[in-house]
Amino acid sequence: MANTVNNINHIQVPNSQLNGAFDMAYGPNAITLEGLSTGDKYALRIFVTGNPDPIADIRQTPNRQGRAIFDIQNVLQAYVGPQVNTIDSLHWSESGFVAQNERLALAGPTLVQYQISYAEENGGVVGPFYTIPDNFTAIAGSKQYFQVPFDTDPYRPLIEGDDSNPTCSVIDRAARPLSDNNWTIADTETGDNLLTVRGGFPSPAGIDVHNVFMDDQCTKTFYQKVERGNPAPLQNVEGIDAFYILQCSYTGVIGSNPALVANIQANGGGPNTALGQGTAIGGPFQTITIATGPANIAAGFIAPTTTHYYIVPVVYSPASCSPDAQQQTNIMNEAAWRIQRYNIAHNKVYDAQGNITGIEQLDAKCNDYAHIQFAWQNSLGYRDQFTFTKRVNHNTKTKNNNFLKGTADYNGASYNVDIQDRGSTTYSQTIANDFVVQSDYMNDAESELLKHLYQSAEVKVRFAEGPYANQWVPVVITKTTYNEKTYRKDRLFQYTVNFRLASNTKSMRG
Repeated sequence: MANTVNNINHIQVPNSQLNGAFDMAYGPNAITLEGLSTGDKYALRIFVTGNPDPIADIRQTPNRQGRAIFDIQNVLQAYVGPQVNTIDSLHWSESGFVAQNERLALAGPTLVQYQISYAEENGGVVGPFYTIPDNFTAIAGSKQYFQVPFDTDPYRPLIEGDDSNPTCSVIDRAARPLSDNNWTIADTETGDNLLTVRGGFPSPAGIDVHNVFMDDQCTKTFYQKVERGNPAPLQNVEGIDAFYILQCSYTGVIGSNPALVANIQANGGGPNTALGQGTAIGGPFQTITIATGPANIAAGFIAPTTTHYYIVPVVYSPASCSPDAQQQTNIMNEAAWRIQRYNIAHNKVYDAQGNITGIEQLDAKCNDYAHIQFAWQNSLGYRDQFTFTKRVNHNTKTKNNNFLKGTADYNGASYNVDIQDRGSTTYSQTIANDFVVQSDYMNDAESELLKHLYQSAEVKVRFAEGPYANQWVPVVITKTTYNEKTYRKDRLFQYTVNFRLASNTKSMRG
């Protein structure tokens, strides 16, 4: 849309929502203006969408090209932050799959939606302002200094209408979640016949793999607004309509009817209030976080024979486009985002003849050392998790602040000193809790994932036992050097992480 208000035009802006794009707050967010005529300065205002008061009001004289270049990243960073404290414990209720607003979560503080206005200033008089009609979105993630703008294509699917059947959709580009995990396999490598269950679950982007224990808490976040191709799909194809939950044993898929969690407001998601509505996606609905860990899922839902399970994000599709007796009405069987696979740690159970008769699921107590699970804000602004299962060292460091007082009693009948009276007295202490934890043997993808743990400013841990058991506690990584290890260089390798509880222990006075 052309600017009809003043002579100024924008020739560069961050990614807009016009086609579902977003940008990262930490990194360049450039706005370039041209066309200053009689004025002496360019004027720029930034507004949080829906708020008439600007969060930034900036002036700039023209450069040698007659233009003004603004980088508003510092403005945006003040309006985004980590996910809420309760996000790691997001869970399904004991009532199973009855609508409960605890399974899904919206963007919250991780995202800001804003608008851009500009004008010229002449002799201190400003205006009139022109407002770009598009909304812009900044997420609390980071990008490289040369990413102007950020490439969002890997994180949002491209979906278009089927040329041969306009009511059906074709996934031209599947997407990955907002995660740094790169342990990905093809859907043909699972051995679970995912292509035949319920009419098929192909995933053009592959399957992300996670190794977990039964008491691990995990979440996964998706940027759900799709890019609509040409020809455009039905308007109902806007974002994630639902998540399938598919359980498997060591012998294959368990049952033929996986559970379904609708991405609706009653489940904490949205913006739909019912499956297939196709409500336009904006504001906090642009990202959806789902509880994915075994400990997040309703008690009793994961079968005792389950060795692994899949979380499958799907979009709207008319039932006629995916004919299958077990097909959920108006839900596409093909995943538009990477499928998430969670491998549950287990031991196989054998009979006297050496035949496998079942499995034994393991939790944190089935190990020589108590487990410590990490959750951190990843490079994309959302949460990743990893569990350390080997040696744990705990050191308590105490710093005493003392003063010296006399021990004699000058108010008695005579000079007297009690041997138990204290001279050097502690009036305060600083008690810090330091830990060193070690991982099990790792693969290259897990090694790459841990790099982002070292780089994160928002890290929490969850202890399997002790005074902080099953609570997420904020910590500070104290040894911040990451030495990359790979199988090619190091063969079998492990990592150690040094951290300190973010809050000191309160002590009594002497």
